[in-house]
Amino acid sequence: MKTVFYLHGYNSSPQSHKAQLCAKYFQLHSQQHGHWLDYQVPQLVYSPARAMQQLKALIAAADQPLLIGSSLGGYYANYLSQVFDCKAVLINPAVCPERLLVDYLGPQTNDYTGETFTLTQQHMVELQQIYVDSIRQPALRWVLLQTEDETLDYLQASNYYRGCKMAIEYGGDHSFQAFARWLPAITEFLTT
Repeated sequence: MKTVFYLHGYNSSPQSHKAQLCAKYFQLHSQQHGHWLDYQVPQLVYSPARAMQQLKALIAAADQPLLIGSSLGGYYANYLSQVFDCKAVLINPAVCPERLLVDYLGPQTNDYTGETFTLTQQHMVELQQIYVDSIRQPALRWVLLQTEDETLDYLQASNYYRGCKMAIEYGGDHSFQAFARWLPAITEFLTT
C-alpha cells in the first residue's frame, strides 16, 4: 500500500488547513478507488535532528512512501526524497530555513498544540546538516510556488529547484491559496 506523509511547516501541526484538506481528499479518493492509499500526518518535533529520526523511522516502515511538504516540511521532504528515492510534492518550500528561523531564536509556543519550546542555534546547525547540495533525481519532485509568498522568496526556490517539475502561480501567499484545487494533480503525480 502507498503511504502519503504530509509534513507540516514550522510551528504547525496535523491540524493545519492543508493537512486537513489532504486528509479529507485522500479519504474520499481511497473510498472511491478502493483502499490503496494510507495518509499520515505526524506531529513533528521542533528539533530538526529529532524530526528526521522520527520521519526516517516512519518512512522506512512504509512500503511505498510518498511525501507532501509545506514550507519547512517541504525542506524536510526534499531531503527525505533524496534519502529514500521517493516522490515528493513541495509547497512553497523553504530552501535555507536557518536563515529565516534565526530571527526566532528563543522561547516559542505552538499555536495549534500549546507546546512551548526554545529555538536554539543548535537547531540552525541541524537544519544546515540536512541541506541537499545537489538534487539527484529532480523528476521525483514537484514544486508548487506562489509569487506573493510573504515568508519565503519564490525566486530562490525556483532557482534551487530548477530541473524539477514546477508550477509557479502569480499571487497567492505562503499558505498557498486555493490549495484544494491542486489535490487531483498532486495525487496523480505521486501515484503514477
